[in-house]
Amino acid sequence: MKYFGTDGIRGQFGIPPIEEYHLNRLAQALEKKYGPLRRIVMGRDTRASGTEIKNFLISGLSPSTEIFDCAIVTSPLLSQAIVETGADLGLMITASHNPTEDNGVKILNHFGEKITTEEETDLEQWVEFFFDSAKNCGHRIIFYDIRPHYEMAQDIWDLFPHVAIDCANGASVKFAKKNYRFRKIDWLGDRPNGQNINANCGSEHPDLLCQIVRENGTDLGIAHDGDGDRLLLCDRCGKILPGEIILGIIAIFLKKIGKLHGHQLITTAMSNGGLRISLERYGIGVVDAEVGDRNVTEMMRTLGCNFGGECSGHVIFFDEIPISDGIQTALLFLKAIAFLKISPENTGQLIPLLPQKLCNIPVRKKVPLAKLPTLSAAVEKEREKIGKNGKIFVRYSGTEHKLRLLIEAENEILAENVMNILKNSVENCKELL
Repeated sequence: MKYFGTDGIRGQFGIPPIEEYHLNRLAQALEKKYGPLRRIVMGRDTRASGTEIKNFLISGLSPSTEIFDCAIVTSPLLSQAIVETGADLGLMITASHNPTEDNGVKILNHFGEKITTEEETDLEQWVEFFFDSAKNCGHRIIFYDIRPHYEMAQDIWDLFPHVAIDCANGASVKFAKKNYRFRKIDWLGDRPNGQNINANCGSEHPDLLCQIVRENGTDLGIAHDGDGDRLLLCDRCGKILPGEIILGIIAIFLKKIGKLHGHQLITTAMSNGGLRISLERYGIGVVDAEVGDRNVTEMMRTLGCNFGGECSGHVIFFDEIPISDGIQTALLFLKAIAFLKISPENTGQLIPLLPQKLCNIPVRKKVPLAKLPTLSAAVEKEREKIGKNGKIFVRYSGTEHKLRLLIEAENEILAENVMNILKNSVENCKELL
């Protein structure tokens, strides 16, 4: 698609489509697609450009549309607000984990879920072929103070008396400080100024968090991304817990308390093969959806499952909320390890993973992989080398100009060698760089 990626519309602010002309058209397209909009809920992360984008969108809506403004809010809490207010749609102004100069729009339906790919395709057609130059004003805008429903027993908080939390200078700062109730907290990324979201902090840049955990002797490290829908954890040694371990531990917990619908976990083919092998021992099946948390959600609905996610830190538990929520996932993980009587640093014993290498290579242009014969030939050759127990994934990011390489093999040396060969192959593709 021309405008939509794997998670809404995203790009550098001031450059199409993240500027007044296209955002005004997007708002008008929403009314063409969904009919007269009685009520819309809007929110944004901490980027300075968020207020301007909000105004661009509002000016494209009919004056009869009532707007509930949540101001700075996380994506999952905007989803909650949609349901609470009975709104027709929700617009979350965010570029999630992207750099501060980027921004974007996520569109949620009246159930608080991300709209489908088919709906995005229709909207693109309206954006391309319909535009009313009139700018609307006089909207009724109501500030909506969202109140999260996060709950956890005090005895579980007490298991981790000293924790470090990195909020990425993003939307989760206010909500994290109100809802995390550990005895002592070392805060990082908790001073947003409009220009520092995700800047060397948060789930995309956890080095400082891991360092603080090691130096201060904290019991756990928690990190979120810009819009608060992602979770990263590190143990008391400053070692990052792979997303597969978070998913696996929670799945085992839910199965044991009888709350894992269908006895299945929905994830993606990017997840480590060790997750599937480990969960089979607990009678839990693993089903792969296409990459993207929206695709995971759609597969969950199709199969009647209530739990799924991606190894990137997006975790969806339908019993709580229809999209991923970083804070909710952290609480669910803590409940799980308390129930299973296991410490974060020992969770790998329950979910042993296969050696895996991941690399993100910046590219100038997203050339179809089929038009890169040298790279394709290298991939096929290396695929034979790693055999049936390994895997190679080569795909473009849906939200950034990056090519992602994922290598999984039976041993660390083989995975490293294959990664180096494919990285060199990519770097020799003049069409990309």
